[in-house]
Amino acid sequence: MAEDKLFKKAYSYIKEKIDGNAWPPGTKITEQIVSEALFMSRTPIRKALLLLEDEGWVASVTYKGYVVAEKKISNEGLIERLDLIHGLVGNYLVYLKENDVCIDIAKLEGILEKQEGYLKYRDAAGYFEQEYKLYETFVDKSENQYFKTVLLSTAQAVHGTYSDDSAFQDEERYQSESTLLGVYQQAVTLLKTKSYDELGQHLSVFFEMIKESSDLLAK
Repeated sequence: MAEDKLFKKAYSYIKEKIDGNAWPPGTKITEQIVSEALFMSRTPIRKALLLLEDEGWVASVTYKGYVVAEKKISNEGLIERLDLIHGLVGNYLVYLKENDVCIDIAKLEGILEKQEGYLKYRDAAGYFEQEYKLYETFVDKSENQYFKTVLLSTAQAVHGTYSDDSAFQDEERYQSESTLLGVYQQAVTLLKTKSYDELGQHLSVFFEMIKESSDLLAK
């Protein structure tokens, strides 16, 4: 019974650290760290980590132990998040327009060029890495840290769904990403000319496309 209580204590401790974002995705977790924090042996901690791995909270990495796994978003949760981001993006475009803020267009165009290359060679990992950089550059001028956090954490979570994919083998998926890349290219063109009202309409179509495409939603 005592061992069972220790296991539950270790399990709750690790899960609360992850759920409360004290340990964000990618954080390395060792039995020693938990053992020193809870003053217990490693056996119940090892048992807790195995269960948390089964539940998707942590992932084991060869020769490195455990790391906090990327958080997954349910379809319903992702759609709600997209609606929120859509509204925040609208406010951001108003901010850019009213304050005549200039985004680094050259950097965006460079990222798109790299994305196009990765997509051509069906390299999903490289493609999604550049897509994340595209989002980072787009929101760089925002003074709303909440907006930045929500957008980038959502992108990170969705991309985590495909973290094991090294290539776009599925033709439907490849064509879907090709269409999205075209949307990004048009968006950057509108940013370049500061056509914010038209860009807002363009992005509304983009958000609807994302929500309607189950292939792009987190599982």
